[in-house]
Amino acid sequence: MPGDKDHPSFHRSDTQLGMSSNVGRRLKNGEHTRCVERMMLMGRQESSENDPSSGIVHQKEAEQIVIDGRDNIYSVAFLSDGKHVVSGGVEGKIRRWCIEDGKEVGTAMDAGNVVVNIAVSRDGKWIVGGTEGRQVMVWNAESHSKVTEFRAHFGYVRAVDISPDATKIATGSDDNTARVWLLSTGERLLDPWKHEYWVMATKFSPDGCLIATATWDHDSVRVYDSQSGGLLVEFPVKANSWMNQSLAWASDSKQLFVLSRDGEIHRVDVPTKTTLSKWRIHNDGSPSCIALASNGTFIAASNFTSVSLWDTTSQEQIGVVIQYTHDIKSMAMSSNYDLVTGGDKRITLRALCSTLPSHYLDNVSVLALRKTCNRKPLS
Repeated sequence: MPGDKDHPSFHRSDTQLGMSSNVGRRLKNGEHTRCVERMMLMGRQESSENDPSSGIVHQKEAEQIVIDGRDNIYSVAFLSDGKHVVSGGVEGKIRRWCIEDGKEVGTAMDAGNVVVNIAVSRDGKWIVGGTEGRQVMVWNAESHSKVTEFRAHFGYVRAVDISPDATKIATGSDDNTARVWLLSTGERLLDPWKHEYWVMATKFSPDGCLIATATWDHDSVRVYDSQSGGLLVEFPVKANSWMNQSLAWASDSKQLFVLSRDGEIHRVDVPTKTTLSKWRIHNDGSPSCIALASNGTFIAASNFTSVSLWDTTSQEQIGVVIQYTHDIKSMAMSSNYDLVTGGDKRITLRALCSTLPSHYLDNVSVLALRKTCNRKPLS
């Protein structure tokens, strides 16, 4: 928790906080930094030519853009265009960044308090922020003008999410409740859903019919009907407790991925109320975030200063662990397989399309996608 030394995210060794040994060079230019890391990708043998259609990726340099986030970052999210990222944290402001050059776009959106969690609507029109001041705020994503603001809870707002049709907001708080609101006015639509402990995650299903919640320090992941408010199913999983980073819906709105506190990913089926599979991703039991690819073929999982990629069908790790030079508090993936992480005072952007075999990118043109990976250096 921000400022809460009892939260598990504050318990880490000096080794876990250490700088990555893989960092090659860092080029500073004003507020922005571009890091070039050299990695052995996919563990394959190097050849004279890479064939994107073969599914084989050889040794190469993977570029990442690192942005100065101004203050400690707690939440990051992509806008629907995949070209911009928004961030928020201790500074109390939400900022929008261009992923091509790492530069800030427009004026900062002032929340007046620590921003704990951010959500962006699928149509790209709205940005919602939850704060330590118990407030929920809605901004126009283009003009950055505030649309509405309302007191949502009696405690910190730990989780916010926007329905697929951009009409509702689901929130979770350390007042032990989850609530649903009308985005345009802040009117509460359903009675509060009471939980046994702090509600750390709220996620609408892709069809908007369901809302999943997860609590801190309690074996409870629940799924509610978003219209009636009725509880449909509860899974006895103790989800990871960092803000709104432990749940990810599959595109069919039936399967839900849950990151547990003991370092496992659980894949559960909501209609049948069963666990389909689970696998361990971190042996030290200290994962922090997950982000599911838009086509559902792989999932990214972070652990303090690293990210690993996993095949959702075979549960096998894809390639090597990606090392970062900052602690990861939040993570998101775009439909173009760009990965953004936020933590400490850094926002890091990485194009995963340059590191993955082509069969993981099967919902887009691989050649066109990899062309977008070759971004211009920061200027």
